[in-house]
Amino acid sequence: MFVDRALIFFIKSLQQILRVLPERTCISAGRLLGKLAFVFMRYRKKIALSNLKRVFKDLPDAEINSIAKSNFEKFGINVIEFLLMPFIADKEIPARFSIEGKHHLEEALQKRKGAIMLAFHFANWEVTGIISKLLGHDIVALARPLKRRTLLNDFLNNLRASTGVTIIVNENTGKEVMKLLKENKLVGILGDQREKSSQGVFVELFGAQVSTSKGTAVIAMKTGTTVVPIYAVRKGFLRYAIMCGNPLEMERKGNIEELIAKNMRKVNAFLETIIRQYPDEWFWVHRRWGKREYSNKK
Repeated sequence: MFVDRALIFFIKSLQQILRVLPERTCISAGRLLGKLAFVFMRYRKKIALSNLKRVFKDLPDAEINSIAKSNFEKFGINVIEFLLMPFIADKEIPARFSIEGKHHLEEALQKRKGAIMLAFHFANWEVTGIISKLLGHDIVALARPLKRRTLLNDFLNNLRASTGVTIIVNENTGKEVMKLLKENKLVGILGDQREKSSQGVFVELFGAQVSTSKGTAVIAMKTGTTVVPIYAVRKGFLRYAIMCGNPLEMERKGNIEELIAKNMRKVNAFLETIIRQYPDEWFWVHRRWGKREYSNKK
């Protein structure tokens, strides 16, 4: 508890400093944070470089390193933006954020089955909840809890809630999600996290089979809800276009396990597309291809 309280005090103090600094200074602070992480977080740097080389096999090492460095710097900016989100006035939101393809969500809601907003660890994914205020519709987002950091976890979820979303713990929440969809709510789910081999389905991602969560496919197949992939495109500091892609058709007739794998492959295929378009915006430090892949790189 003491560590949590100390961290929260530090974050709140940092927020008060950041909110009075010029935007340019905040950007510089974020980039510096990313540069320091690139130098000192050696294990995560190796994971990022390994992942990039796996995906972009034909790129020279210098370009791979450049993408990784930019990725770390943008993540540093993400942190600063996240801390400043609660201080953005509602009247500023239309000037800072826009939605493209919002008709996909509106059409889904007209069916009265809610919709799954399928998000990814891409650009600043924490800001995508701002769709709630732009649409004027409730969004419930699933978030994995921080282990043994209850106070800090609650504090961070309150920061996330400042975008307009309601946060629920992503632990055995299938029934609760289906209830929310029945109430015609928008439910945000991250679709690119590594799943335990015993719980996931192995689906191709950039040419390799990776353990992928079944949740999105299973819920969509059971409820008939629409799955709309969303991601943020960076337009400046705390300025984003939230992109709503074409709904992913979740097939429902046939062998259940085969359908789950087929439907989740559609999720991974969409992720591949946006990563190729914006290669320095994905969360490359994640051990997406399994722990063993990186066990000899410490």
